[in-house]
Amino acid sequence: MNFKKIFLVPLFFLIAGLCSYIFIFSQSKEDYHSINITGADWGNLDVLIEKQDKKQLDVDLEGKTVAVFFGYLACPDFCPNHLSKMVSVKNMLPEKIRDQFAVIFISVDPERDKTSNLKKFVRSFDKNFDGFVPDKTHLSILKNEFKLVINKSSKNEFGNYLVDHYTYTYLYDKNKSLRLLIPFEMSIDETVEDIKGISRG
Repeated sequence: MNFKKIFLVPLFFLIAGLCSYIFIFSQSKEDYHSINITGADWGNLDVLIEKQDKKQLDVDLEGKTVAVFFGYLACPDFCPNHLSKMVSVKNMLPEKIRDQFAVIFISVDPERDKTSNLKKFVRSFDKNFDGFVPDKTHLSILKNEFKLVINKSSKNEFGNYLVDHYTYTYLYDKNKSLRLLIPFEMSIDETVEDIKGISRG
């Protein structure tokens, strides 16, 4: 009996199997700067679109990469800064991706905001940006579906108040699947890279 042959054959298959394992699992999955939540069972875009009492979005989101964020019109810093950032991001995208990129702003302050005013505000940044103000019932549904934390401060002597809210942007691919949470502090260049990555998928 050739013991050398008996030893070498299993060793060959062991090494071949190990090489195959390393090759398969060393293929790095596409990496993102944002928080990758692909496969999440929450943040359903249809809940945002279809649960409205009135169809308030003017843009068609079918087949588009969609960036959704929540805020309010009296927001002193994040919301206007975010819209400015999204303008820069959109302008840096390749034309083909840019034409299929939608930005949606949803109000968390239905007590004061009106959809007509919100649309006017977001379109002062980009004519194709859109959004709406959900009623209190819809907002309650969105809070659960999007894991939102919304805290309204006490009113001051003039009846004004602030609303603390998440500053993440929810990024969806062209199949309406939630893929990434983009932190507000992430750079414009990194945001552009992630959107390009999602849009090509």
